[in-house]
Amino acid sequence: LTSPFYFLLCSSLAFVKSRSHQARMKLRKDSMVGIGSIFNPLLLAFAATNKSQLNELTAKTKTKTMTDDIPNNNDSASEVILNNLRSLGMEKKEFAHHADLKRASILVPLFERNEGQDDSSSSTSSSIHVLFTQRPQNMKSHGGEVCFPGGKQDPADNNNDTTTALREAHEEVGLDPHYITPIAQMETLESKHSLCVTPIIGLIEPSHLAEPNQLKVNVDEVEAAFAVPLEYFTKEENCHEAIIVPYGRGEFLMRTYLWDDSESGRQFKIWGLTAYVVHLVANIAFSSEDGK
Repeated sequence: LTSPFYFLLCSSLAFVKSRSHQARMKLRKDSMVGIGSIFNPLLLAFAATNKSQLNELTAKTKTKTMTDDIPNNNDSASEVILNNLRSLGMEKKEFAHHADLKRASILVPLFERNEGQDDSSSSTSSSIHVLFTQRPQNMKSHGGEVCFPGGKQDPADNNNDTTTALREAHEEVGLDPHYITPIAQMETLESKHSLCVTPIIGLIEPSHLAEPNQLKVNVDEVEAAFAVPLEYFTKEENCHEAIIVPYGRGEFLMRTYLWDDSESGRQFKIWGLTAYVVHLVANIAFSSEDGK
């Protein structure tokens, strides 16, 4: 260990490490002229298979917050958020007691907006938005309610939850499945009509296709469409009401959000299963290193 060769090897490694550090610093500076961020957060190497594991994932997902050592641009911040969600994986996460229920899927549609397009009433720093729809008042099922695109599984879907979600989104708001990248599959939920519901998180690109004024909505199934910054649902002060109600085999914390949409001039009530899902998605997406 005291040979000249060993001393030379250590010196060489120290030099390489120093040069590597200098190169990384140069790349960070170069991001200001278009090279972009090279920040890649560490992701957990497992996906949740039940509610306790999903809560643990929310608390332990390893990523940086929006303000910690991240280049100050929306592209880098959005990639961190999307990587947090990708860490959930696309495999099924199904409770055993849901196995005999009829199946349905919903799409949680995410897309990016330029900073200038963000709603002026929001104080968010991310460009990631989530798309919602409102069902017509005269519908027999969930009439007038805010929801995600989705519906019951068809035989043609070949028992594929993702296929169901993409098909329903195309039928309801005209989103072509070719422009939707599924990035995560969440654990199954039981609806009040005893359906096994699988939420599929999808990223829409190019993002302008998801803008509410660009959608080709099916007026028989959709009365309105609107978008909300995803980060909005991480802030407890934005929750209008949160009450515990009996639900299925236990209790359910039902949140209610009232979103004032500047584009339509309307206020939308987001509650029930839809509010539960988007709150969970948002908190996983914006989870930090210390689990806060």
